[in-house]
Amino acid sequence: MKKIFLSIALLCAASWVASTVATAQNLVPIPLKMASAQGQPLVWQNVGQINCPDELANEKAHLLRILADRAGITTLNDNGTAQITLSIDTSLNDDEAYTLSIDENGVNIAGKTAAGVFYGIMTMEQLMIDDNASARCIETNPITIEDAPRTHVRELMVDPCRIFVPYERLKEIVPEMARYKLNSIHLHLVDDQAWRIEIKKYPQLIEKSTSRVGMDDMLIPISGYYTQEQMKDFVKYCAQYHVMVVPEIEMPGHEVAAIHAFPELTCGGKQVPIRTTCGVSNELLCPGNEFTYEFLGNVFRELADVFPCKYVHLGGDEAGNPALDCWTTCEKDKKLKKKLGITTTDRSENWKLQKYMFDRVIDTLRTKYDKVPMFWYETDFKEIQEGCVTFAWRNGLTEPAVQAAIDNNAKIMMCPGDYCYFDYPMASGDMPEVNWGMPVRTFETVYQFDPGWGKGEEFEKNNLFGVAGTLWSESINSPERIFYQAYPRSLILAEAGWSAQKNRSWKGFLKRSRPLMLDLQHRGITFSMPTEYIDLQ
Repeated sequence: MKKIFLSIALLCAASWVASTVATAQNLVPIPLKMASAQGQPLVWQNVGQINCPDELANEKAHLLRILADRAGITTLNDNGTAQITLSIDTSLNDDEAYTLSIDENGVNIAGKTAAGVFYGIMTMEQLMIDDNASARCIETNPITIEDAPRTHVRELMVDPCRIFVPYERLKEIVPEMARYKLNSIHLHLVDDQAWRIEIKKYPQLIEKSTSRVGMDDMLIPISGYYTQEQMKDFVKYCAQYHVMVVPEIEMPGHEVAAIHAFPELTCGGKQVPIRTTCGVSNELLCPGNEFTYEFLGNVFRELADVFPCKYVHLGGDEAGNPALDCWTTCEKDKKLKKKLGITTTDRSENWKLQKYMFDRVIDTLRTKYDKVPMFWYETDFKEIQEGCVTFAWRNGLTEPAVQAAIDNNAKIMMCPGDYCYFDYPMASGDMPEVNWGMPVRTFETVYQFDPGWGKGEEFEKNNLFGVAGTLWSESINSPERIFYQAYPRSLILAEAGWSAQKNRSWKGFLKRSRPLMLDLQHRGITFSMPTEYIDLQ
């Protein structure tokens, strides 16, 4: 089997000092509509003026950065006749829609909102990357583009629980994802292996549940957490790139780190160690214990002040049989079952206890903090609460998840393990696989992902919420490895979530994305090189 590797020779990278006229052959995601225009190219050194309302000051700052990075322009030409105009056009039909035109007289970018203008600027930047990804763009051919997204949430999920991602390294992820119009970062802040967010009401979580030694075969010290001030700063930083921050607090499973600090959270008040392996623990939050709701209520009260995003993720995965054994024997849960009218004594109706827990927490989130709850879909959960967003994630079980969303008139985030688990290797042997033997998700396999799942326009209109790529870190042991696993497959995710299905093609994507691989290399971004690019030589 061909190996996946990074090779300057294979990329045939050009010198940093080369320059040429850029084309539209390197746009990812591919726009809704674009056409080459007649006339002479825009010579970037002729830009003498930038027209921009005050409300687009943030977008102007990105524009100036790009002019410096891509064209070497740090000071506008006083004698230049070309102009760049950024504007708001409320007639556009989507908040993220934009129009872009480039000719010898300059650049015009209009968006319905500042986000649309930002995405127009990101497209302009790609137009300044020539086929050899040279450092300086001299001129760009005339072009017109009309663009709008297929879905409105295009997300990467990062897991700092298994392997901690230091704050400054976490920030590095954001500009790269925004470059391709990904607009949400989902932080998996809680799991069996660690609690990573400061909760001032419960300092024990930081004192007891943020440090351990080992993640499966990686016998290394792993520690760290994010302060609330860091996360507030992170939210502001992400907003500059029009990226929202979605926090995840797991329940009722994957909570061993919290249980380690507060044994009363689980049935029987067991003292349990922080988990140092992957897999599923039998220790769950106890739905029959009022302290569970007091604890979660205090956690979400503090997080609501830190994360203004209207979405919050509640986990909900891998808490079914056989992990529900603890609920079957717990006296408090037996009493709760009786109160709820559950007469069975086996595990078959235990899912109703999870529903009870979720109903209470969801009500708190909605009534007190105006949040929209999200959770990982499980077939044994039986129902999707009204107004929630469910995630299709389990490999091979996307169809029942999609059908459940349709039946419950619910929104669904598409991140099926069949395509969107970017912690999986792109080739056999490409990463440590000692814990459970991860399946391979090749570059071409990922491109086959259609978030519409063949369900037609009604599903996309009524149920499709967005797309997500997951970066679970059981085997991702460094921030560099996060980039290696995420790129270039995240470009495919971005295109799947943004571009109309009719405009997408595998061969076309390879040609358009190759210059972007060169660009990643020139900018020092770690990534895994798909062997498919070899065939383009």
